Amino acid sequence: MLSKTLSTLASQLDDYLRRVFRLNEDIVSLQPLVADNTQSAADNKLHLFLANIERETAGGIAFNRQSVSKAHFQSAMPPWQLNVYVMFAAVFSKKQYDEALKLLSGVTAFLQANNQFALPGTDTQVGIEPVNLSFSELSNLWSIYGSQYYPSLLCKLRNVVIDSNEIRNIGQLIRKKDEEMKIK
Repeated sequence: MLSKTLSTLASQLDDYLRRVFRLNEDIVSLQPLVADNTQSAADNKLHLFLANIERETAGGIAFNRQSVSKAHFQSAMPPWQLNVYVMFAAVFSKKQYDEALKLLSGVTAFLQANNQFALPGTDTQVGIEPVNLSFSELSNLWSIYGSQYYPSLLCKLRNVVIDSNEIRNIGQLIRKKDEEMKIK
């Protein structure tokens, strides 16, 4: 589900940016920044990558699910509701810093206008919102990636549901007819 969510977001964002900026090639790259020398420092792309995952606690405690038909029951583990943090980083050379800012402006416009998106083949709506970071948190985050700072935006994707739909137990219901008890 994580791959599907990020791929859908990257694809929709890429379509939007290509249309707005009249680009002939893909501009959104679903990949992290790499700290070694195998990746060019500035590849003139918008990198979208996973920054963190956390459990959504607003839903409370979830218990095993059980469904019952006329003759059988089945139980399964409850789905997980997650918040997924993603980073949008405009990785351009210093000479093209203005282009990076224009691209990041396009990203913010897209996200503001599309703060909910549907995942194909599911009924799931994923919400997206920007995350505030202090300078210290931002510095720590970029040091984790081992890279210099690039114009970027950290966002939280809400309601990413992980559900394996794995049935843990199936059983047969036993029904007993009510019998009249005779008291003597």
